[in-house]
Amino acid sequence: MNKARQNKRGFTLIEMLLVIVIIAILVALLFPAIKQALLRAETAKAKTTVLSITTAFKAFNSQYGYWPTTATTTPQQMNISFFNSAAGNSLNITFLDYSQKDIDSGGNILDPWKQPYYFSCDMSYNNNSVTTNCGSGSGLLPNCGVAVWSIGPDGNCGTTITSW
Repeated sequence: MNKARQNKRGFTLIEMLLVIVIIAILVALLFPAIKQALLRAETAKAKTTVLSITTAFKAFNSQYGYWPTTATTTPQQMNISFFNSAAGNSLNITFLDYSQKDIDSGGNILDPWKQPYYFSCDMSYNNNSVTTNCGSGSGLLPNCGVAVWSIGPDGNCGTTITSW
């Protein structure tokens, strides 16, 4: 009975360290793939939000005959107050559904990278161009009425997400 007990042994320290090293290598190989998948998911969320804001602007304009802001055609930050009753939404229609966690203390709607979305409107209703100031949509967008964009994950217009 004592011999049977002596032949049984546990893992050595070297074996345990080898297993830990193998697991660490596997995690290191998977980390970039997981990070890239998260970036794609955040980008998809930003694209969806940009389209939602654009649709809300157009729906508001269709309902009331004017844009939900008195802003000029120069770009400015997207603020949720543009769609509330104080902004002329007398019928209290919900044009834009949002989560409170996506709004900063100033009421600006934030993208997944915690930067505000921007917009510009054709306030004169003459189908002139609206001006953006960022990335691939930079400059004048002809005959679009409203443009909404996010400056992207790099925060400096490198990967702009635009809709009009």
